[in-house]
Amino acid sequence: MQDPEKLKKRWEFQRAYQKGSKYWNRYFVIYVLHTRFNYLRLGITASKKVGKSVQRNRVKRLIRESFRQLRPRIKTGYDIVVVGRTPACQLTCQEAQDKLAALFRKASILNDSPSTTKEEQRRATLQTSANTHEAA
Repeated sequence: MQDPEKLKKRWEFQRAYQKGSKYWNRYFVIYVLHTRFNYLRLGITASKKVGKSVQRNRVKRLIRESFRQLRPRIKTGYDIVVVGRTPACQLTCQEAQDKLAALFRKASILNDSPSTTKEEQRRATLQTSANTHEAA
């Protein structure tokens, strides 16, 4: 994740907490704030209630990786703060991704189909045409 895609300042987190919509499950709490900008920003927290620094950092890594995988499917124009809860320590990466996807779906910011870039579309077209020529 690049710097413009991260929430870093305390006031950015506070704004999401106060003005954003809150969604939660057993593992995560997310705050979603619609912005006027055409990009998506993520802030990650895990309180000391989660455990020692090893557990907190693991939860943050799980959130970061899950977000990276889900990012092409998430609508832009939002500030999102994800708070890791204690049970998240026990999740696998795939489980964490599924739990976060469910929350993003609940918040109506997750598209069901991943968006593809022009480069990905071009590669798919080239691969399809190559397969057609091989079959002939």
